[in-house]
Amino acid sequence: MKAIVLEGIGEVDLLVEREVETPKPGPGEVLLKVAGCGICYRDVLARKGFMRPKTPVIPGHEVSGYIVEVGEGVNTLKKGDLAASLIYSFDARDPECGEGRENICRSTRWLGEDMDGCYAEYIKLPYWILKKIGDPGEALPEAYSFAACIVGTAVRALKTLGGARKGEYALVTGASGGVGIHAVQVAKSLGLKVIGVTRSEEKARFIEKYGVDHVIVYKDKFSEEARRLTDGKGPDIILEVVGGPTLDQSLRSVARGGRIMVIGNVDPKPQQVLLGLVILREVKIQGVLNSTPKELEEAIDILRRGEVKPVYKPISLEVGEVREAHKTLERGGSTGRIVIKP
Repeated sequence: MKAIVLEGIGEVDLLVEREVETPKPGPGEVLLKVAGCGICYRDVLARKGFMRPKTPVIPGHEVSGYIVEVGEGVNTLKKGDLAASLIYSFDARDPECGEGRENICRSTRWLGEDMDGCYAEYIKLPYWILKKIGDPGEALPEAYSFAACIVGTAVRALKTLGGARKGEYALVTGASGGVGIHAVQVAKSLGLKVIGVTRSEEKARFIEKYGVDHVIVYKDKFSEEARRLTDGKGPDIILEVVGGPTLDQSLRSVARGGRIMVIGNVDPKPQQVLLGLVILREVKIQGVLNSTPKELEEAIDILRRGEVKPVYKPISLEVGEVREAHKTLERGGSTGRIVIKP
C-alpha cells in the first residue's frame, strides 16, 4: 500500500512517500480502509520531536474509514462498517483504563507516534478503540476522521470536565483553526453564548458564518474586550486552543470562579503564569487530553445530526501536498482542518 513515512525528527523533507506492506489484522484487530486522515498540529510537533515518535513511523492519528477485514474475536464490528477511531490505543484489561480514564492510563499508545498511523491507504487498529458510525447523516465519511481529536475533545472540555451550563459565556482562542472552528460549534450546540478570538479580520468573517455571538480581532490583547462583551464579568469558561501565546490574556479575561480548559498549545516552551490571577479569583485551569470512547460516541452523534458542520480542506495522499499541509499549520495559515483522502 502507499503511505507517507516519517523517517526521522526534523523538517518536512523527512516525510517521504513509500510502498509498504498492507498490515494484516491479528486477534482483536481490524483493517480499516482510510476514508479520511486529519492532519493535526500535534503531527507537526511530533515531526519536530516534541512527542518523541518512534521513527520510522507512519504519522497521523485522526482517522475514519471502512472495515475491510476483521481478526479473530471481533464481534462488535464487521466488514463494510464505517467507523471512527480514538487517536490512541490502550490495554482494555488494564484496571487503570476504567471508563472515563482511557486517555490517561499508562498503557496508552498514540497513533502515528508509538504505532503506525493513518497517512496511508490502510491502517490496522484494535476494535475497542473504534466506534461504528452507521449512516453518516449530514457529514461525509472523511469528516468523521476528526470526530475524536476535535469534536470529542471539545465535548470533553466543555461538558464532561468543564460542566458548562446553558446560557454561560464561552470564549474560544484560535477560533478559525481546525480545532477552534469546531469547538465554537460544539459550544453553541450546548447552548452557550460564544466569543471567538482571532488575529485576522478575514478570519473573523469566516468565524461569523458558524454561529458565534461575538468575534474579537486582536493584536496583542483581548481581555478588555472579552470583559466588555460580558458586562464586565468575563467569560465563564474558556477553551484555550492556542496555549502559551494566549494563556495570559485568557487568565485576565475569565470570570471569577471561571474555568480555563487547555486543549492545545502551539508553543511547547515553558510558560510563565501570574499565579495571583489564579488564586485571587479562584480560577480553575484544567488540562484536557483528547476524548474517551464516551465523548467519541457523542461527537459522532453531533456530526451525524448536523449540529457541527465539518470544516476542512481535502488533499490527496501525495507527499508534496502533505508536506505543504505541515508548512501551512506551522505558519498558522489554516482555516478549518486539512484531511487526507487516500
